[in-house]
Amino acid sequence: MRREAAVGLVLGVALFPGCTAAHLLGPAPFTAPDPGGARVVVVEPFFEDADWQTSTLIEHGLVQGGLYGPREIAVTQSVAQKPLFAQVASLAAEHRAVVSWVQKLRPSWRVLAPGALPAVEGPVTLVRVVVGEAELVGSDRAAKSLAFGFGFLLPPLWLMNLYPVRETQRVHGRLVRYDADALALRPRLLRYPTQPDFAVDTRGLPPLERRFGLDLDYEEGVLATETSREPVLIEAFARRLAAAVVAIAEER
Repeated sequence: MRREAAVGLVLGVALFPGCTAAHLLGPAPFTAPDPGGARVVVVEPFFEDADWQTSTLIEHGLVQGGLYGPREIAVTQSVAQKPLFAQVASLAAEHRAVVSWVQKLRPSWRVLAPGALPAVEGPVTLVRVVVGEAELVGSDRAAKSLAFGFGFLLPPLWLMNLYPVRETQRVHGRLVRYDADALALRPRLLRYPTQPDFAVDTRGLPPLERRFGLDLDYEEGVLATETSREPVLIEAFARRLAAAVVAIAEER
């Protein structure tokens, strides 16, 4: 009885931090001091060029009938989807967050989506964001998950879960800047079904292109869910991307 109580206590102590949601590590992304001065920056809805990924989903449901009444079954299916940061809903959320963060970083700027171009006159800086692949460049999840599984045989291993999983994801992509006049861009507005605002036909405009690889360092409990992690990573990516947008907009 005492052994069962001790095992229950250790399991309870391990499970509590094991469910901790993701939170970011490290300092905020660096942004050069604001030099001041007015500028109109138009940030297009985000594009992506990431590959499709196939993942396996397991859903549980009840089946009626049979000698023993309803029973639970597991249904496995393969689903093809884009990586988290390149999904349609994620791109829209990232665009909104980047526009907001750039405006906070440079209060003297007018930071707009292309749909606002009809109300703008004079020179504008148009920034295009293309989100690419994401890769896991560092993780100790495998060791922590293994320790949790073997903890049912050796309960002291559960104490490893007092320390969270630490991971680093690197998101690749590119930024493209175009300098133009608002009046010249208005006839170039395009609308794509999956995007929340207008894009711009930039053919014939000289580009300034920079590639990026942004690291997202975070930690979470070994039992934390993807649904609790995803909004944290999207917001972190948007903050780092906003600093990159400011840098390319100010680049001479």
